Amino acid sequence: MSQDREKLIAEAVEKALAGDIDTINAIEDRVTRSKAKAALAKAKRGQGAKAPVEEPSAKEEILQNTNQKVGSKIAEKFPDAMIGEPAETHIQLRAKDWEKVASWLKSEDDLFFDSLQCITGIDVGEDVLESRYNFHSMKHKHAIEVRIAVPVKKANIPSIEQLWRIGDWFERETYDMLGITFEGHRDLRRMLLPEDWEGYPLRKDYDVQETYHGIAVPKEKEGWE
Repeated sequence: MSQDREKLIAEAVEKALAGDIDTINAIEDRVTRSKAKAALAKAKRGQGAKAPVEEPSAKEEILQNTNQKVGSKIAEKFPDAMIGEPAETHIQLRAKDWEKVASWLKSEDDLFFDSLQCITGIDVGEDVLESRYNFHSMKHKHAIEVRIAVPVKKANIPSIEQLWRIGDWFERETYDMLGITFEGHRDLRRMLLPEDWEGYPLRKDYDVQETYHGIAVPKEKEGWE
């Protein structure tokens, strides 16, 4: 291979690694272009092999430390509410104690979780559903994640929408997709699907109904992968 071709390939690969893949595609000579693409693939494999393990960001470290710190406070205040030891990633609580723990998380001055950022649900398998809550304190600049698992056949969790009003839509969406009933919610109804829709789309056992009011319901959408 001539030095000029080697130089051209090296420059094109360098630019492609920086995000400019058009440099390789613009090479007119087909053989040179193919060699450049092969060199790019090899360079990417080399980068992957040498990629350093990323350390947790400052935000992730704060979240990990706060979960353990707040989890220890909950265990001290509500001994029966915790399941296991507080982890770096989350705090696992029992559903029956959630209402009083949630109220305390918001009112306790040292914690003051005034912002409910998200509620998500997940079917974790083995007939268990889990609701996950992300809280943030604007005052103290710290955050936690709370998780509550319930059996599919008795998927009931106390509502917190009267403590954090944004919880209204969060709980309704989780109910709509997974069928978790948030007890005490003042307007718990489906949010994305019609009220008479059959089943809960994010459950592992969900089976799409054949028709809805005489209209065929497609089980697959063309073009999706």
